[in-house]
Amino acid sequence: MYDILFIMKNIPIPKGILFDMDGVLLVAPQSSDQSWRHVSQQFAPLLDLSSQQLEEALRVSRDQYQREIEHDSQKQRRDRLEPFETRRETVERALERLAKGDTALATEMVHVFESFREKRQLSSSALDTLRMLRDRSLPLALISNGNAAYQRRKIEQHHLALFFDVILIEQEFGVAKPDPRIFLAALHQLHITAQDAWMVGDDLAFDIAASQELHIFAILCDLEKRGLPEGGSVHPDQTIHALPELLDLLAQHA
Repeated sequence: MYDILFIMKNIPIPKGILFDMDGVLLVAPQSSDQSWRHVSQQFAPLLDLSSQQLEEALRVSRDQYQREIEHDSQKQRRDRLEPFETRRETVERALERLAKGDTALATEMVHVFESFREKRQLSSSALDTLRMLRDRSLPLALISNGNAAYQRRKIEQHHLALFFDVILIEQEFGVAKPDPRIFLAALHQLHITAQDAWMVGDDLAFDIAASQELHIFAILCDLEKRGLPEGGSVHPDQTIHALPELLDLLAQHA
């Protein structure tokens, strides 16, 4: 039914499946850059700027911020756990460069940005796939990095909790993917071994390589069909382009 990228190796029969959330079960209707573009269009007239001027200043500030945190794990953790604060700081920097410094306005701009980003949607057939996995009595775990309030709000909004036996979120658990402890905790709470588990995620480093280190069967969920980066060192055990393909993989063992 679906175009699955098969790899010539035995696929283990899972006794439980671990899922990432963002990019797998939930997708954003627009990119972060598109959301900032809408913010720029809305706020530029208030600053007597063109939307292009404001958008470019915001882009430069975000790029600088990403360079600053690229090799600093503590700053990366703060970025995940305090998203509102770090976004406001990058907006404030952009406004200061434009000689338009205004903390209150920066705060409002981030609120508007987050209103766009919170409009995440369930990926195609996500709920149907989860229901069918539950019908097979497969234990399921959800593992997500980030701020607990943000992630719990998404889980509640899309009624995901009822499908999962275990939900581990970075801020609540204390460590984030790719730390092996969060994977091992999920396995322990599902009462399965790594060799009996599948991990379904969209991040090659945090989801795929990290789970393979533990000998978990790692499935890349490539909903946008981007493919693997050329010359990359991480190779998933399997790649799917739609969640129902998990059911096709399971059907091989029926």
